[in-house]
Amino acid sequence: MFNLHEQLIKLQENEVEIHTDFSFDGIDSSISKRTINGLTDKLVVSGDSINDDSVFGTLMCFARDLASVDPKLVARGLDMLVTGFENEIKQAASAMATAGSDPTQHAEALDRYAFLFQWIVERGESTASQSHTAAAAAAASQAKGRKRRTNATASGSSSGTSIAEVATGWKSKILDLYIVLQQLLQMPLGRIWNSVPERDTFVGVFTRLAHKAMEAPAYAKDADLQAALFNSLCLWLQNYSGLYGLATMITQNLQHYEHLSESMAALVQLAYDRFNGTQLADEVLRDIASKAFNSVHDKAGPKNTARFLVKLSQLAPKALLRQMGLLIKHLDSEAHILRSAMVDVIGHLTLYLASQEEQTEIIKNQIGEYFDIIEQRFQDAHYLVRAKVLQVCQFVCSGPAKFPKRRPRLISLISGRLEDKASNVRKHAIRALTLLLETHPFSLDGAELGIEQLEASLKKINDELEQMASAAPAKPAEVEEDKEDADDDEAGEGNADATMENAEAEADGPQDFANAGLSPEMAAKAMHLQFQQRYYRDALHFVYQLQEAQPLLLQLLGSTNKGEVMESMDFFVTAVRFRIDDAQEGIRRMSHLIWTPNTSSNASSAADGTAEEARGVRAKLLDSYMQLYLTPSDRLSAAENTSRITRNLISLTFGATLAELTSLEELIRTLMEEGLVSADVIAKLRSVYGYTKQRLPPAQRRGAIIILGMLAQANRSIVTDDIDLYLRIGLGKYGHDDLTVAKYTCMILQCLGSSKSKRPGSVSANLDSEENKRLPMGNPIFDGLQRILEEPRRDPEWFPAAEQALNTIYALGEKPDALGARIIRAQTGLAQGLLALSKSDTTRQADELSMDVDGEDRASTPGADAEPPVRKLVDPWDLTRLLFIVGHIAIKEIVLLESIEAELKRRKSDEEPRRKKRSSPMPKPTTRGKGKGRGRAAAAADMQVDEDEDEDDELNQIAGTTEDEVGDIISAIRERELLYGTKSLLALFGPLLVHVCKNLGKFNDRLLTVHATAALAKFMCISSTFCEENLPLLLLLLQRAKSPVIRANISIALGDITVCFNNLIGENVQYLYGPLHDADTKVKKTTLMVLTHLILNGMVKVKGQLGEMAKCLEDKDARVADMARLFFSELSTKDNAVYNNLPDIISSLSMGAGAVNEESFGRIMKFLFDFIKEKDRQTDNVVEKLCQRFRNTTDPRQCRDIAYCMALLPYKSERSLRRLLDGLPGYQDKLSEDAVYKYFVEIVSKARSQSAQKQDTKALVDEYETKLKEARAKAIGEDNADLDINISSSSQPATQATQPSDDEMEDEDL
Repeated sequence: MFNLHEQLIKLQENEVEIHTDFSFDGIDSSISKRTINGLTDKLVVSGDSINDDSVFGTLMCFARDLASVDPKLVARGLDMLVTGFENEIKQAASAMATAGSDPTQHAEALDRYAFLFQWIVERGESTASQSHTAAAAAAASQAKGRKRRTNATASGSSSGTSIAEVATGWKSKILDLYIVLQQLLQMPLGRIWNSVPERDTFVGVFTRLAHKAMEAPAYAKDADLQAALFNSLCLWLQNYSGLYGLATMITQNLQHYEHLSESMAALVQLAYDRFNGTQLADEVLRDIASKAFNSVHDKAGPKNTARFLVKLSQLAPKALLRQMGLLIKHLDSEAHILRSAMVDVIGHLTLYLASQEEQTEIIKNQIGEYFDIIEQRFQDAHYLVRAKVLQVCQFVCSGPAKFPKRRPRLISLISGRLEDKASNVRKHAIRALTLLLETHPFSLDGAELGIEQLEASLKKINDELEQMASAAPAKPAEVEEDKEDADDDEAGEGNADATMENAEAEADGPQDFANAGLSPEMAAKAMHLQFQQRYYRDALHFVYQLQEAQPLLLQLLGSTNKGEVMESMDFFVTAVRFRIDDAQEGIRRMSHLIWTPNTSSNASSAADGTAEEARGVRAKLLDSYMQLYLTPSDRLSAAENTSRITRNLISLTFGATLAELTSLEELIRTLMEEGLVSADVIAKLRSVYGYTKQRLPPAQRRGAIIILGMLAQANRSIVTDDIDLYLRIGLGKYGHDDLTVAKYTCMILQCLGSSKSKRPGSVSANLDSEENKRLPMGNPIFDGLQRILEEPRRDPEWFPAAEQALNTIYALGEKPDALGARIIRAQTGLAQGLLALSKSDTTRQADELSMDVDGEDRASTPGADAEPPVRKLVDPWDLTRLLFIVGHIAIKEIVLLESIEAELKRRKSDEEPRRKKRSSPMPKPTTRGKGKGRGRAAAAADMQVDEDEDEDDELNQIAGTTEDEVGDIISAIRERELLYGTKSLLALFGPLLVHVCKNLGKFNDRLLTVHATAALAKFMCISSTFCEENLPLLLLLLQRAKSPVIRANISIALGDITVCFNNLIGENVQYLYGPLHDADTKVKKTTLMVLTHLILNGMVKVKGQLGEMAKCLEDKDARVADMARLFFSELSTKDNAVYNNLPDIISSLSMGAGAVNEESFGRIMKFLFDFIKEKDRQTDNVVEKLCQRFRNTTDPRQCRDIAYCMALLPYKSERSLRRLLDGLPGYQDKLSEDAVYKYFVEIVSKARSQSAQKQDTKALVDEYETKLKEARAKAIGEDNADLDINISSSSQPATQATQPSDDEMEDEDL
């Protein structure tokens, strides 16, 4: 008689007796195949053939020798058993259905099948695992060089290896087994087994096998197999009291197997929904609620449980609701992942409750409680929980229920998270705001949310209510009070917002009145109007809340974290779509993102990013602009879409700043290059620009020419196809009426200079290439440009128009210098008297002159009364125009000379190969080439007052020289001829500029003084001699000029002079940094930009001046501080620049009259030390240098600052500690001050935490701590002094040297 229980015990102890000598080990596979075929034939015919001892013995040999059986036969053997098992079940079912049959006779056969299944499955799984481990070990021994990687792979995959991955068809046979088992479990097994223990032993075999199968990921990934296993387990639960066994199985799986966490939730849901498994869900959830999850070593338990709860809340929220009273305690769990999961669970339960058809008071209260919990979790200590709260808000508010009373409070809390320290939280906060905007409940008026429209609608309703209130009889006080109370109840939670109160105070009329006395129709209308009134109030409140968040979102557009930037872009695109006021400002700011490098996603975004982030910010920006401005509407015709897109593009220019237009140009150019702007739109833009039938608003024509100019950067044919249009409009009557149109027309004409994209005003080096063929000076373009320059109208817009006109002349003209000379002569006639005066005044000293550009009292100026006022000699406007033209032509002459030099060198390079092939001397250039070259070099260099036809051809002289000689000759022309040549026209204006700049106070015209100083600076960039002579005057103007515009311009000029003549500025480099402390923010910002450019490009070597730049980190203006941070971030990437200058920075900030306060010093140093913390060698050297500084100072303030800096270092290496210990004699006498000693105590704590795993380093820390305490005792004169001080009591910024919190440890970029 076969006893299953006893045989299972023997199997576990490996003592199973087999009464046969047959073995599958060592026999031929053909014999094994014949044996299995023979057994199959018997079991197929009759399932009870297994009771035959010979058959059963052979099958036990098959199970015992499974490791030796061919893998192809293993699945066949299992199929054989499943087939026999199915036949036996059918025979047992037939016996139970037949009267007089004894079903118990099938019990032994079924037990034998169960025994074999247990043995074969367990042996198969263990054999597969051992084989995989052995193979991995063999591979590791053969590849020692990759030992670590191989071992890691083996250890990571051995636990997941299953026979299902080895034996083909094994998994499908296990599936068949459990499908057959489901039939058996639905039968009354009590009729087959006489005792319950025998029945439970039989069923327990298959539940254990099911558990074993679920442990292997290979089985868990198969949905059909998983369904069969779960159905079998649920039948066990339903029919055979498997509650506690199944609950224990689920609990154990959650504790040990990560891949089963969500599967167990599906199992509980299946049991709950289909098998009356309410008790199972309750048992599992009660067990979870009873656990604490406080162990720091238990990582898998909280994680798996969290995933289980979240999945169960999605699949069976009703089952979770029953036990939420117990589970809610996990909101206070120490495991943040469990707190996060509970927030997720509450979100899904809220959705479930809100979806119920019958909204009882209990359900409403429960939803309110869950919202209260969500709002509380906004303040959770861990950033992942806060991020999860924001995600929950997203899917809760995007459901069918809008929760209008809860939304205001949620928006307020979400807006607060925009300033969170964790970038992940900020990103989800932006996404939540975008989703709340997309799903807002205010769908009237086309769902648009413009404040003006909403306020107008509200006012209209208020007026109607006032009229009805005046016509209605007075209502009783009781009714009035009841109505107010009702309204208060309806107002919703969280509406105590100042903005909302202001809106109500401004827009509200009579709020409520009694409907008594009105006809039913009027009463219904009044109620309807009241609902509308509340609707518009809530809509306005919603818009005001979004407007309050927009400044923060604008800041986040500049974040270095890609996810935040892209979410902010989505918000502003959505806001524009709903007509939110001021959202257009975000779209303008977005245009600056076109300069973002289009690189692949970094590591952080790859881990927590999306496919959209991987595409890049630049691609996202282009898509956003396409969506907003260039995408046709399906509701409009082709012509209407063209007009709409044209209006959209033109509107982008309205009110745009220069920086925004520059970025917009790059964006539009990119769109044009990618073929995203149609020819119809370009034609429509031309039509708007050239419209003359009726008066066109100036902004429309300006916008059209601006956009056309941007498109022309990518396609020059936009200009060449219709040049007459630009001459007729921009350089004709309309351009003279609107100089802004003339300016942008000049800019688009500059695109004729090259078929490739280039910036306006630049000059191509290849002067005679087919792409860049210059135009003869008789071309009508130059006549129109000259008319603009001679435009007599007194309009400040003339200056930018004149600048672009000159740029166009020098970009396109064959002889631009000749036209420039004529223009100067025309303007010079107005200032002849002043020119004479300037020659007699050139000896006046700069320090005797008034720098009063604001027109203050000039009585104190020596000789002021002896000279006639300048304004009697010449009109200030005419003189300003003259100086502006002269100054800009001077700069363009430099650019032209540089382009000529580059062209000559190119020609020399092209001629060199041909010259080497010739054996005879090179013939002289022809007369034709000679004349052409002279028009480029000689005339452009000298700007002759009288053209000399007999002058030598300079190009001929250069043709036979080397490239270096070409450069020397061009430099000589620039240095000695342009400003000092006897026939140079520009030479006449140098004294005039000096005279005007020396007498700024006398000229008493703000526009004149600004352009005069700018022109002088431009002249100084031409010649080093002229620059050296007038540099003291320029520096004096920088110090004394009252106008911030002049000071800012001079700061820029000093940067240009540094590039041109570095040796001159080297002696006066302190003047470059002086404006950093200017009282005007614009001057300060401009100077910082100039210095950033010079330093980062290696044009200025810093020699102790970085301290002045570091002070800008604490500037009151956020833009200046942000720019300083960006500067040091970029500087840190260049050859250890921050590390090399750190001692000088510390001295500048801590010593002398320019020292900052200790709080600012702490913040600046914390920022700078972040750039050297990761480099151990630099840290070691800084420790040594700072220790040496202690020897050279006795000032308590400096000692505190040095000690604070030392406390900022990480002390990761033993060398740092050794140098700290060796330097102790240098600072032991400074330890008497508590603040200094406190910082060294912090160093000890930090070093101890860093060296916790290194015994040698730990001993060194202990030694240093002992000596530090001894030095402290000696310094304060007490041998047994209490050396423990209260670190927190110090007034120094001690918190900056402590360990960061969880949030601060996140790798964030903002």
